[in-house]
Formats: sequence, structure tokens, C-alpha cells
Amino acid sequence: MKYPGIVPVIILVALVLAAGCTIFGDKTTPAPTPVPTEAPVTEEVTTAVPTTSAGSLVPGPTETIPSTEAISVSVEKGGTYSTTIITSFNGGKGLNFVSRIEVKVTRPDGSVVTGILKPIMGDTLELEGTTGSDRIEVTAVMKSGKIYKIIDQLVPYKTRS
Repeated sequence: MKYPGIVPVIILVALVLAAGCTIFGDKTTPAPTPVPTEAPVTEEVTTAVPTTSAGSLVPGPTETIPSTEAISVSVEKGGTYSTTIITSFNGGKGLNFVSRIEVKVTRPDGSVVTGILKPIMGDTLELEGTTGSDRIEVTAVMKSGKIYKIIDQLVPYKTRS
């Protein structure tokens, strides 16, 4: 053999080619990865949707959010002789896990009013109720995609007794 060092060189070249460390092949620049952007937080949305059949005024079951993601939301009529329904976000351990809070008011005549409550501590949402008992449904939509119905109750009209 006249070239004793050729075998190690051939093995080295084979290893480099097998490892994919070559400049042969496609030399195009890959497309840049788009930077994810956060969707803008929408303002309060209130929609009155009359229904053809009366909406149910019977409260249904609610779900308990796990204690590590627990939040506090309160609902009440505005005051004596007020039909305004005030929903407030009071915070909680799960403050950072909430994407949005959906509020649905079903009136005795079957019409429905909905709104979105931002998960910002102290934020409130006011929806117009009636002089009767309105059904309030509050649903927490988590960033993980889980949905919890946390409040489903009748809120009566307040009068002086």
C-alpha cells in the first residue's frame, strides 16, 4: 500500500457525510418563524337575543374549579328598584389561568343578554335585567381550554320590605 493514511481519511469523510455536516443540498434560507401575538382584549359586548321559545329560568348544576385555579365572581341586582345586574370579578388563586368570563342573563320573557367580563381584578359588567327574577349564568373559560359554569342562579328584583 503506497498511501497508508488514506483509510483514516476515507473513514473521517464517511463519518462527516453520515452526520449530515455537508454543505451539499438545499441552500435556501428557511422561512422566519412568525412571532406569536396576543389577541387584543375586546371590550364589553352586550347582545340582546330574543328567542322564539322562552329560555329556561330553571338554574342548572354548577362546577367547582380546582382549588389551584379557583376564582371569585359575584352577581347582584344594582340596588332597590334597580333592574341592572352587576357581575364583578374579585380575583383568586386562578387569576392568571382565566381567559375570559362569560355572563348570560335569561329574562322571564325568554330574551337573552350576554356579555364578557375581563379577568382583571375589580372589573365589573352591567347587564339589563327585569323587574322579575332573572337567571344568571357565569362561565369561566380557562387559558387551558377548560370551561367551568361557576354560577347559575335566579336573581330577584329588590324592593323595599
